[in-house]
Amino acid sequence: MKRLLSLALAAALAVSLAACGEPESTSYPVEVVGPQRTSAPAPTESPEASATPQPGWEVAPRTDIEITVSLADYEKPNVTQLTQQDQLALFTQNGQTGVIDLSGTVRIPAEKNVHWCSVCGITNADESEIYEQDGTVVGAGGHGLASGAIYYDTATKKVYAEDVGWLYALDELGATTNQPFIAQAVTITPIEGAGGPDDLYISSTGIPVTLGEVQGQIIILPGGEPLDGVVYEAVTSASEGLFATKMAGYWGFINATTGQQAVPFIYLEVRPFNEGLAAVKSETGWGYVNTSGAEQTVMTFENAQSASGGKAWVKTADGWGVALLSQWAA
Repeated sequence: MKRLLSLALAAALAVSLAACGEPESTSYPVEVVGPQRTSAPAPTESPEASATPQPGWEVAPRTDIEITVSLADYEKPNVTQLTQQDQLALFTQNGQTGVIDLSGTVRIPAEKNVHWCSVCGITNADESEIYEQDGTVVGAGGHGLASGAIYYDTATKKVYAEDVGWLYALDELGATTNQPFIAQAVTITPIEGAGGPDDLYISSTGIPVTLGEVQGQIIILPGGEPLDGVVYEAVTSASEGLFATKMAGYWGFINATTGQQAVPFIYLEVRPFNEGLAAVKSETGWGYVNTSGAEQTVMTFENAQSASGGKAWVKTADGWGVALLSQWAA
């Protein structure tokens, strides 16, 4: 049990693969869905015959799809290669979800109704099919999670991993990691008496304890010490050496090594950095900043996803399209 917990903590809530089948491969024909004119409804037939996009667009905006997330926001899955993962995005159409790339080509049709799994990558609703980026079925799902909550005790300054009613200290587990990780900041209080079956216990002492309310999230260095000692409202996994963190209702980015502010806490929402750019939402709308916090594009998009190769899915009043970001400079 301690070995499993050690692996989970070392990977900061790692996921273990229990089984994965290998059915006969199938693939789906790709469909070029853009670009289309922004002044007319999206065509339902012969999309490859649509018009050349307007200046500033790789794929002109369209209103019949909704881009929900760029796969650049996710860590690489365990099962599939997805060598061009940051070129892909999930989109919804008629209430179902497919995969589209930055050229506007549908790689997996929406009727397959896929979702993202941290183990499998792209998979369908019952995880009976796992897909490569070209839509080829490369396996079947079937796995379990082997990870528990990670806590930082604000009273003792210790890190614990929870598993089935027990709290294991970081030094007790002997876990090793070379990356900072995120823990829930709580106060752990001993209970007088023997405790009951529903109580938590400290593994090394057998003392029953209670967990206080979660105060926020804190970044922990590989050795178990806090990065900067700040309890943030929220923290997301580091990307390109920067943690997205939230304070006083606003998001910014801090350096994952020093804890110093890299991007000011002035944004309503943020997405992870990819290739030196992050999509952020200001009071005027979405746009892109670099790792120094300088705004690189206009900040007026209705929505925006993570960028790759100088392009990104963005939303305007005309719908979702792929913008050439250099032509939308601030």
